[in-house]
Amino acid sequence: MTMGLEKLLDALRRLREQLESFEQEQAELLQAVAEPYRASARNLLHFIAFHRHNHPGLQTSLRERGLSTLAGCDPHLLASLSSLIGVVQSLLGQPGAPAPATAAEAPLSFAAGHALLRRNGEQLLGSCNAIMVTLPAEAADAPALVEELVAAGMDIARINCAHDTPAIWTALASQVRAAAARHGRPCRIAMDLAGPKLRTANLPAQPGVVAARPLRDRYGRLQQPARILATLPGSPEPTSGAAAADLRAGELVRLPTLGTDWGELSCGDRLRSRDASGRWRELVVREQGSGWLLLHCRQHCRFVSGLVFRQEGGTATLTVAPLPDSPGDLLLQRGQHLRLTTTQAMPPAADPEQKPEAPAAIACTLPEVLEELALGDRVLFDDGKIAARVVALPPAGGSWVELEITQAKPRGSRLRADKGINLPDTPLHTPTLTAKDLDDLTIACQQADLINYSFVRSEADIACLQAALGAQEAAAGAGSTGLVLKIETHQAFLNLPRLLLAAMRQSTPLGVMIARGDLAIECGWEALSGIQEEILRICTAAHVPCIWATQVLETMAQHGTPTRPEITDAAMGARAEALMLNKGTNITAAVRSLRRIIERSGITRSDNSTDQPDQMLCCLSF
Repeated sequence: MTMGLEKLLDALRRLREQLESFEQEQAELLQAVAEPYRASARNLLHFIAFHRHNHPGLQTSLRERGLSTLAGCDPHLLASLSSLIGVVQSLLGQPGAPAPATAAEAPLSFAAGHALLRRNGEQLLGSCNAIMVTLPAEAADAPALVEELVAAGMDIARINCAHDTPAIWTALASQVRAAAARHGRPCRIAMDLAGPKLRTANLPAQPGVVAARPLRDRYGRLQQPARILATLPGSPEPTSGAAAADLRAGELVRLPTLGTDWGELSCGDRLRSRDASGRWRELVVREQGSGWLLLHCRQHCRFVSGLVFRQEGGTATLTVAPLPDSPGDLLLQRGQHLRLTTTQAMPPAADPEQKPEAPAAIACTLPEVLEELALGDRVLFDDGKIAARVVALPPAGGSWVELEITQAKPRGSRLRADKGINLPDTPLHTPTLTAKDLDDLTIACQQADLINYSFVRSEADIACLQAALGAQEAAAGAGSTGLVLKIETHQAFLNLPRLLLAAMRQSTPLGVMIARGDLAIECGWEALSGIQEEILRICTAAHVPCIWATQVLETMAQHGTPTRPEITDAAMGARAEALMLNKGTNITAAVRSLRRIIERSGITRSDNSTDQPDQMLCCLSF
């Protein structure tokens, strides 16, 4: 229903009063903000006050009269609202409000709001159209790759401290500095702190298996038998013939064996046995050399240690040598129960107290989080491919929680070690800054221009890192290192305004990374679109630069050609001050393409005129 002009003016005035009143309520919090961020924090508080509530009918009434709906006014909300009130007053023939007595009382203007966002983006990232690229470890010894990336338009090189070693990180940083100097263009270095990543621990190893599979057409007709190179210990590899050709082409399955009486074998002889699946399999000798046999098999054959094949009509045998163990895994199906434990699961044979009917078990890398789980909480494994919920808490002195699998493939999903665990319903209180992170900060403060803070959740996390950073910088005599908050949990998203205000207590250059991979798992795939928009808007209101991350042009970086949705995603991501590419074999081409997409899209934050719902989730923590 459309409001009359007088009712519309009253609504706008009440809205302005709410914004100013909220700013006064939060005066103590505002006073704690460092001076360079004071105006931005003030605008952020206005934005929070506006979006804590819905304003039914307001935008429709403004739009029908051709007036600004305040969409796209996030960097200068109070000034735009005051201007809108003045326009409605003039339509009613009323005098405008007097100008503020001092410049300090005046809200940020349109130009000043956008200038602050641009200044902060350039201060942190070096550019407001920056491209960040994750460097692979191989680049430490490949100056040509780093040179290509810098020449293609890489503005920030990302080094992930969750992988590799300090020596590799230092070498990567040196390569970037040298390449940037040679090309005469700046390239900053960002280092990610690993944080308390929650993962599955190791499972008991399983007996090794070597599988040889024949090639069949779509109808199941045999096109080419499986080709197996059986070798005795210490025997030389074939250097001529079909076996050597297949070996060079990488088309042979290697099988270490312990053979006897191979001298009796000749081409065309057959060896038979039941394989690991219990089915009869036949191996045909096609070529023989000193200590090796080239064998063909028309069926899918699985070899395990100690398996013996015997010659038909002869005495020769082929025994599979001991094979290395394979990493353990669990086949989980919907409705099955699983215990998440604090200690590594033991093989059934080594655990005398294990009951046959007991659920399968797997340990996690942060056992302390089990104490924070509650009945009904969701537990997601392996990027959300397997989902479960807590159905039983541990008895007194217990060291596990029991889960019921709620999502898996129809035939079951395999869960392996070192797979991520997400707890979207569980407010965690474990420290975000780990002992490893504190060690890594020493190198990061020496090498990096900005530090990406992983799994940040609360104001206490911010204070902890800022204190550690200050101590490191003081000891090294280094300048201020930029801080990027990685928003990758549901808890961090809901707490984003408080995180920003806490980080603004120091004048350190500040940014936010929208880590969409973990966010999608934590918050649900369907919600990701709205969540990334909210993060962009809250950061715009705070004049904080954003980094659009996860799977940007990923298909192109991996395979050379982007998908159409990736192009659209990259163009939408150009609204942020930086986009992040992950490593891939075609990463240089992806950097060049992304640079062209950014330049041609012409999209900026101020162009975002899409009306969003008035009430925003990330503003409800106030």
